[in-house]
Order: sequence, then structure tokens, then C-alpha cells
Amino acid sequence: YDMTSVLAGLSVGSVLGRYGELRLGIVGGTLRPELDTGPEALSPGESKVTQGAFTARLILDQMDSVHFPRSGWRSSARVFKSSGALGADVPYTKWDADFGAVYSFGNHTVNAAFKFGGSIGSDPLPRFDMFQWGGFLQQSGYATGQLVGETIKFGRLLYYHRILRGTLLEGAYGGASIELGKVGKPLVPGNSDSLLKSASLFVAVDSPVGPVYLAYGRAKDGNSSWYFYLGRPF
Repeated sequence: YDMTSVLAGLSVGSVLGRYGELRLGIVGGTLRPELDTGPEALSPGESKVTQGAFTARLILDQMDSVHFPRSGWRSSARVFKSSGALGADVPYTKWDADFGAVYSFGNHTVNAAFKFGGSIGSDPLPRFDMFQWGGFLQQSGYATGQLVGETIKFGRLLYYHRILRGTLLEGAYGGASIELGKVGKPLVPGNSDSLLKSASLFVAVDSPVGPVYLAYGRAKDGNSSWYFYLGRPF
């Protein structure tokens, strides 16, 4: 699905010492979801959706680097409650949470990360706001956003080795990943919701606009992809 949105929000929060922050807020506006790929039966329905939601987000971050951490841990949790009281056309509650921890010895680093998400209550997630998963280090081997469903469970073990030290930036790295995940209640009835197994190999370099990766990923079922990726996976 392609999404065009015009939204405005207001939040209040508190810094939790040197550990992170907590924010509570509201958001409202309009969404225009459109079917990009797939049969017309998967159309999101209305061409314009009014959105109104309560939001909550907690972030705790003790990583020593944003792009290529070598020690520390990080966790976050988010709740998005679309509510008729705020004018929303589609009421539902979506949540997701992730956790990561990093340990290094010499120039070698092991990075473990987990992500979970789903809905709260009896209202299902609308088609346009289901979890779109797949891509580099997010079930490598699949195309970005190829896996769509109402729930997600994912774990990843990442290894990388610094192969070039930087002066102003963090240098270059080579590494590999092993990934396990499940996308439950898939968008297309009958699609598999079994355990997915993936792996990847990559080289990465820090740049003034963020980390840049060149990678190859392959899933156990035969799906494979090459990636040229700018930015930081979750």
C-alpha cells in the first residue's frame, strides 16, 4: 500500500535522566491509502480515511553509538490507539516493542535484537496499517515490505568486524546476520505464518549522511535479494 497523509500532533513528555524519554500525545488528520501491488480484492476500501489517535512511546537507550554500536542496550515501546472519540473512521489499537543489546571483544561485535508487535482488543488492524516486514536485516532475502500481517515476532543475531578505522566517522565493517521471525494473521488468507529463517552477508561504511550497506540476503524458502541500503535498520 502507498500512503499519503496529512497529520498534526501534540505530545508531552519527560526525560528519564540519562536513560531515555516517555511521551504521551494525540495525532489527527487524513490518510489516503492506495493499493500499489496485488489484486483489487486487497484494496484498502475508502479513498480517504480520517485519523485521530492517542499515542504513547517509551525509549530507553544506553547504546554507545547510533550507527554501529559496540556496547550497551536499547529498548522502545509504542502504542497507537485510533479512537472514534478523536474522529477516527477506523478504531483499533496497535502496539510494537523492540529490544537490542551489544557486546564487543576487540574489533569483533555481537548484536542481538528482538521485535514484537500486534493489536490490543477485538478490533483488527486495518489493511493499510498492518505490519509490513521484510528487507535488509528485517527478514533478509525478502523484498522490503513483502510480508504483511497483523502480528510480528522477530529475532536477529548480528556479527560485524571493523575492517577499517575512521578518523571523523566510524570506519568500515563487514558482517553477517541470522534471523528468525513470524508474521501472523497475514493479509492474504492462506499465506504462510510459519517460522521464517533468513541470513545475510554485508559490508558497511559510515558516511556523512548515515551508514551505507551493500548486502546479500537469502531466506530458507529460496527468496533472495541484493540490497544497497542507506540508513539504520531498527
